[in-house]
Amino acid sequence: MKILAVDDTPFILELIPMLAAKAGFPEVTTCSSASDALKILAQDGLEFDCLLLDVNMPGMDGIELCSRIRQLEKHQKTPIIMLTAMHESEFLDRAFKAGATDYATKPFDIKELGARLRMAQELVVARREALTAIASATEKQQDSATKDMLDLGHPTSFQGVENFIDINALKNYLTQSSRAGLAASQVIGVKIDWVERIQSKALPEEMGHALRDIADAINEVLRTNLSFLSYAGNGTFIALSNSAALLSSSEIEAEVQYVLDEKNTEYDNGDPMDIEVSIGNPIRPDCNDIAEVPRSIIRAVARAESRSIAKRDAKPTINIRHG
Repeated sequence: MKILAVDDTPFILELIPMLAAKAGFPEVTTCSSASDALKILAQDGLEFDCLLLDVNMPGMDGIELCSRIRQLEKHQKTPIIMLTAMHESEFLDRAFKAGATDYATKPFDIKELGARLRMAQELVVARREALTAIASATEKQQDSATKDMLDLGHPTSFQGVENFIDINALKNYLTQSSRAGLAASQVIGVKIDWVERIQSKALPEEMGHALRDIADAINEVLRTNLSFLSYAGNGTFIALSNSAALLSSSEIEAEVQYVLDEKNTEYDNGDPMDIEVSIGNPIRPDCNDIAEVPRSIIRAVARAESRSIAKRDAKPTINIRHG
């Protein structure tokens, strides 16, 4: 795995290649500024599998650099690990919203850095396998397997969506959050009802527009207390709320549905998609067992799917917006 490390501290730039090599990653290129990093990344034929960016640098800091890198087509999905001192944790929300995948704290622990790099490598391998599968599919616009892959995270679907981060980044964020932060968080699953029916009729571009409309609707309804929004695949979104009080899933569902009805999302031929969503009861991550924190996402997905299944047999109701 080829790594680019960016940090303005000479000692750190000497330390990172040594620690990475001990963890099994000897291919590390270093530079001392954001501007130098952008020059390196702009070189034709030169690509990196993982980027390590210092948060606090003079001039363009690591967060702005992260945002600039995400605008480069060849690095829209490249794992980006932010390097931050313990007292700089308040910058992490901004970093994840700028496109960061993970973070490691300074002073470095070789086990922690190695674990972050191995997780990044797993993402790189998974992405390569997905791209290979898509490239080998025939008749991409019609092949259902290809459409499923695009639905599971087509990068253009969510570009520019407020508060949106990759699902792997959300898992990393939750896993490394403080107990206090977890105690004040809620994980909420949002499921598209009858998503298979919609996807069977929609081209990838149409499905992308539908997903974006749903993401915008969730943002609009949860705007005052939404930390992050992510897409878990198979028509399910995950919202991370920072509300102190548990939110009402039924009220959120009615509000999101009202916004979606107003959007009136259509297929390209003008037929309405008739998008409906189901929202499960919010879940507070278990702050006493960090290893169980990622399971809160799985449980949120399950709750949203259970709500969706239950609604299929229920009589239709009228969505009323709560004032």
